[in-house]
Amino acid sequence: MTFPVKDDDDAAAQQQVALRSFYKVAAGSCAMVLETVADTCEITGMSTNLNARDRNLGGYGGSQLTVSGQITMKVKFKASTGKPAQ
Repeated sequence: MTFPVKDDDDAAAQQQVALRSFYKVAAGSCAMVLETVADTCEITGMSTNLNARDRNLGGYGGSQLTVSGQITMKVKFKASTGKPAQ
């Protein structure tokens, strides 16, 4: 996930917004897995990386924050019904 950096805003607050967005996606991941392929789902681990980058080369691009991460889940898959997914 990439977020533009506003130079006039507090850097720490912008980092928190970026991380919060990632955590919201992570929280919804089990719900999506349950809707599609699983009977149970539990997040068992998560790692995140936050990088700040100045892409303001020649006045173009601007600074940005990039959040990447990995979500580890314990999943019990649904029994196969033999029907193709829709």
